[in-house]
Amino acid sequence: RKALCSTPNNNTVRPSDRTHRPSLPLPFHNNNTMDEEDRRYNNSSDEDEDPNSNLPPKVAELAEASVPTSLKGVRACMRCGIIKTLDQFLEYGCENCPFLDMAGNHERCNLCTTAFFEGQVAVMDPSESWTAKWIRIDAYLPGVYAISVTGQFDRD
Repeated sequence: RKALCSTPNNNTVRPSDRTHRPSLPLPFHNNNTMDEEDRRYNNSSDEDEDPNSNLPPKVAELAEASVPTSLKGVRACMRCGIIKTLDQFLEYGCENCPFLDMAGNHERCNLCTTAFFEGQVAVMDPSESWTAKWIRIDAYLPGVYAISVTGQFDRD
C-alpha cells in the first residue's frame, strides 16, 4: 500500500511524484505598515545634518567603535586590552584610557601597548554582553579586545 499526501488545497499527491511540490503558506507581512521608528527616519527634513544625528544612541555608539584597520602589526592597550594598529594608537590614542596620552606620542604608544596578547573578541554592546563581563570590559566602548594581555606598565 502506498501512502498518500494531502496538500493545503486538498489535492492528493503521491510521494513518488517528484514534479509536484506542495506550496507552503508564506507568513503574512504587510509592507504598507511602518512602525514609529521607520517614520522618524523617513521624515528627516534637513539633508545637511550629520548622518549619525538621527540614529538611536546604541547605533551611533557602534558607529564610533574602534576596530583594527589591519590584522598585521596589531597591538593591545595594556590597561583595557583594546586592539588596534600602532598607527591607530598614534592617531587617536586609546578611547578607553585618554589619560595615557598616547595620541601623537610614539614613545607612550610603545610603553602602554603590547604585541603580546592572546585571543580576540569583538564586542558590540559591552554593557549587555556576557563575554564583555567575563573579561571585565563591560564599562568600555565597543571594539575588538584581547582576551588576555601579557605585560606590565613601567613604574615611571
